[in-house]
Amino acid sequence: MSVEFHRAAAASKIAPDTGLHVTIGEHEIALFNLGGEFYAIGGICTHGAARLAEGYVEGELIECPQHAGTFEIKTGRAVDAPCTVDVPHYPVKVEGDAVLIGIES
Repeated sequence: MSVEFHRAAAASKIAPDTGLHVTIGEHEIALFNLGGEFYAIGGICTHGAARLAEGYVEGELIECPQHAGTFEIKTGRAVDAPCTVDVPHYPVKVEGDAVLIGIES
């Protein structure tokens, strides 16, 4: 499989330590700016179907806005109950002001 990069957002529109929910094809993705570095993980919580980008960023973790479980922003790994199933993570690159997310094709 190869990875195809898609423009997801303008880097200047995502404030540090915040997230943005984006949809690329059938993929719901949470895109985060952690101190100027961008990361993308599955956008929907595996426990309660809430949008992770709307949660609270605490360091390198995102807290789900529905039941307060957490995931690692850099890897998608589920950290705290009730979230026990990881979300996928996606490669990200920045070209100028464009944030691109890689999707396997």
